[in-house]
Amino acid sequence: MEVQTLSQLPKRAAEEFKDKPFLLYPSLSTFKQLDEESDRVASGLAELGVGKGDRVALYLWNRPEFVYALFGILKVGGVAVPVNPAFREREVRALLSDCGAKALFLEEATWPVVQNVKEELPGLQHLICASGESGTVKLEDLRRPSPPPPVSLSPDDLAVVMYAAREKGYLGAMLTHHNLLSVVRRLASPELSFSKPEDRVSLIHLMYSVFSLDELLLSLYQGNSVVLEKSFDIEVFLSHVEQLWVSKVLLPMSSIMLLTDLPNVLVKYDLSSLRFICNVEEPYNREVAEEFRSLTGVPVINSYGLAEASGFVNLPKVGEASSGSLGPPLGVEEKVVDELGREVEPGKAGELLVRGPQVMKGYWNRPEETARVLRDGWLHTGDLATVDTAGNLELVGRKKRIIKFRGFGISPEEVEGVLKEHEAVQDCVVAGKPGLAGGEIPVAFVALKQGMKTTAGELMRWVEERLAPFKRIREVEFVPLIPRDRLQEFIQRMISKRRR
Repeated sequence: MEVQTLSQLPKRAAEEFKDKPFLLYPSLSTFKQLDEESDRVASGLAELGVGKGDRVALYLWNRPEFVYALFGILKVGGVAVPVNPAFREREVRALLSDCGAKALFLEEATWPVVQNVKEELPGLQHLICASGESGTVKLEDLRRPSPPPPVSLSPDDLAVVMYAAREKGYLGAMLTHHNLLSVVRRLASPELSFSKPEDRVSLIHLMYSVFSLDELLLSLYQGNSVVLEKSFDIEVFLSHVEQLWVSKVLLPMSSIMLLTDLPNVLVKYDLSSLRFICNVEEPYNREVAEEFRSLTGVPVINSYGLAEASGFVNLPKVGEASSGSLGPPLGVEEKVVDELGREVEPGKAGELLVRGPQVMKGYWNRPEETARVLRDGWLHTGDLATVDTAGNLELVGRKKRIIKFRGFGISPEEVEGVLKEHEAVQDCVVAGKPGLAGGEIPVAFVALKQGMKTTAGELMRWVEERLAPFKRIREVEFVPLIPRDRLQEFIQRMISKRRR
């Protein structure tokens, strides 16, 4: 059975892999059980009136219920909207309002946030809790034994709205069934060796990330067993690799560096089952990768992708000495252009453009932003890169003003907006200062109102109380004014000064 939509994946996997374990941790379940559980969720959603095109948000940490709910949503023709479970009130309110979510899956840990914003979201009709909270529908009670009603879906129907931090805030990339399946089929190609039918996958990167979504879908497509981790606890992760024979995992480079910082812990575990670690969402650090390999014998490969292209865009062939190379594109066209849109010669830097079946339909509710990044079929990524004569990609910088902290994307304008709400702040700019392992640290340059005073500590606490923990400002410098007419030059000069 060749699937045409993501909603068909569980049924196809159940028919092909039957009682083979799909989830190994935190609970054991088979591919057949996944299909049955997602059917029950789909039937319950249909009874609530959720149908084709309705947006349903997933505000959950990595747990089995996330997977059952995701495929239940897709089976009724709904559109899944993963939400970072670390988000706080203003972030959740903004995303749910923007996508117009009709229903929301949550859990005990995220319920307090939802409780504080639900009255401001009149379109949010149904709250479904994995563990059961007063004022919500318990997931256990939602499930129905009957099969869900048939829904007519096409490959070009919307499947997921994947929000990602961009310069002016969060934008929702509209991804179709065809978009995501295009990536999955490429990742499954034998010549790439990225995925093998016998793989056991550790899903440790949170499921609001498009790369984790790719890996989940790929696991169903290939029949891979999955270890679903809630968070990156180093010793728990390493013990699962040893005891459950994990063979592949996606991790940002900063997490890999945390492992290399604990060589005495690493050597306690047998990691011989691990074929590779794939770096995602952070610049590759060759020194860290080589140190990890020398300690464990496990290679660290690089990758490139973005939500607007359904995740993975470039990957090297596993097993080849890549030295951090991003490798050739995965079934897409790529070109590098100068500021006038002219393609540059190999080896010369410019903006990376991507065209192919995995490129999004556009941004949800953002026609102007869509028109800006999608032109003549080409996705303007905002990333600066070079491509050699063999088509291998190397990133050299970013045209877009985004901060990457430990694999998390941070919108500078969102954090600036919060800082400007403080009574003492006249103006500010937030930027990324180079940190460990190639990542960045959010820092703020702040101009105060005349006659007003505050401290760096107070401003850092102000942001921390209002945004997800990873967006916390790590450094504050007070300046007389922010030169808006030469902002980029100012940022570069100030960051360069703080590096010295």
